[in-house]
Amino acid sequence: MKEYKVEQDEVDIKGLEANLIDNASYRGAHKRMVLACHDVFIQYGVGILLVKRLNYPAKGMLWPLGGRIKRGIAIEDSLRDKIWGEVSLELDNITELGYARTFFQTDPFGHGKGTDTISLVYFSRGKGFLRLDGLHEEPTIILPGDYKSNRAGLHPYVRDFMDLAVTLIK
Repeated sequence: MKEYKVEQDEVDIKGLEANLIDNASYRGAHKRMVLACHDVFIQYGVGILLVKRLNYPAKGMLWPLGGRIKRGIAIEDSLRDKIWGEVSLELDNITELGYARTFFQTDPFGHGKGTDTISLVYFSRGKGFLRLDGLHEEPTIILPGDYKSNRAGLHPYVRDFMDLAVTLIK
């Protein structure tokens, strides 16, 4: 995905960086806005890493890692930061797979308006020792040879991008 600096040739995007907003403000924004996110299908070893989410949305589902894009940080850098925080892996050779919009009936705050996201989706190779944060469990490596038999049990969002990701495993 291309990123453009508008209004000046040399915009210092670090100047756009901002601290996370407080929980009450984020809850209100979550209730009213479409969230910009990024997810990554990580080749870890000879398969694709998925994790079971412990929070809403997608609680209890096998899902790729990722989340909100950090403001004022290049997308790939934001994705690297997110993945390091979630599983302590470094990303290598990030490749764009596409984008999708997801609508969830659930939300992490209980405001009753669900979760609405636009996600930029990537494939990458993960390097390092896998250590999950407190928001994920049951890391699952889906091997290319086993994918066909596991495919039907995955959410269509995950399945559609897994179809692309498994072709990139080397």
